[in-house]
Amino acid sequence: MPTEQLKQDNNEQESLFLPNFCSFKVVFAVLIMGELLAFILTLAPLNVEQQRWNDLALISLFIQWNGLMCSSSLCFLRARTKKYSNKTVAFISYFSLLFMIILLSEFTFYVMIENKITDLISDVSHWEFLFHNVSIGAIISALALRYFYIQHQWRLKIQAENSAKLKLLQARIRPHFLFNSMNSIASLTRTKPEVAERITEDLAELFRMLIREDNELISWAREKELSQRYIDIEKQRLGERLSVQWQVDDIPDDAMVPALLIQPLLENAIFHGIEPEIKGGEIKVTGTLTHNQLIIVLQNTSSTNTAHRKGNKMALDNINKRLYAHFHGQALIACQEKDDVYCVTLSLPYQKKSAL
Repeated sequence: MPTEQLKQDNNEQESLFLPNFCSFKVVFAVLIMGELLAFILTLAPLNVEQQRWNDLALISLFIQWNGLMCSSSLCFLRARTKKYSNKTVAFISYFSLLFMIILLSEFTFYVMIENKITDLISDVSHWEFLFHNVSIGAIISALALRYFYIQHQWRLKIQAENSAKLKLLQARIRPHFLFNSMNSIASLTRTKPEVAERITEDLAELFRMLIREDNELISWAREKELSQRYIDIEKQRLGERLSVQWQVDDIPDDAMVPALLIQPLLENAIFHGIEPEIKGGEIKVTGTLTHNQLIIVLQNTSSTNTAHRKGNKMALDNINKRLYAHFHGQALIACQEKDDVYCVTLSLPYQKKSAL
């Protein structure tokens, strides 16, 4: 139930076109844009005798005050209008901004009159001052809301494209071990039915993860479990020829990684390095957490069979594209071969489920 509620909340937040005006990043952007607007209004008059540079502080104070109060109102509205349509939210937000501008303009005019700060309003009436502020605010508010909506639609389009790419990449994973596993199950059905049943369950779990509809990250604990299920299947076929060492205790179990990240690398190592050799070989998987980066290294002994060593690099290319789709260039995969040992290094940011 908590997981379903989290997904529902995330979907509701993604449906909103308004950014989170409660965040420091957005508030800081509002302050910067407000100050730029203050400079524009100061430079706009052509009559230099007005000496409006002396009034820059007052103009900046008024605009920043409007910006912060409008941001606060949008922050308040965003949390309470997430279930409404974008048109309704835009309508409510727009007139809320205008109302806030009118309220602050009235208050400012009253304060300036009471304190005899009339340099900025000496040549205009109360209604001219109000109309001037509301007109500028109406134009800027409309442009800002339109920009937020276009940015939101662009973000949804990018997310949809990434989701489609991930589904395509996930569908391209075609494990070589499928037919080998089925043959192993068939051969063990009569002699060792309990082993055949366990292999069938392991195979079903792997393919359940392979064909699932969502493309969310999974925990490292889950990924390791799936990889070990695959190794158990292959050990039934290769026996003592296959040796795997796991040294990944430094990786937190709650670290989120793409599903089936390690299994294709293990499959490559077995197919290209272990299986062709009569004596088999060894695979070593190590993992560390360094500077908020997960470093996963998979090493295997290389085969002397040239045809097997070449491979088609499809699995590595698939993993590289999936890493980019999930982490947008913050994750890397590197391969090298030295002293008859093939090494694949994965580097990806450490993320917890709550941070996604």
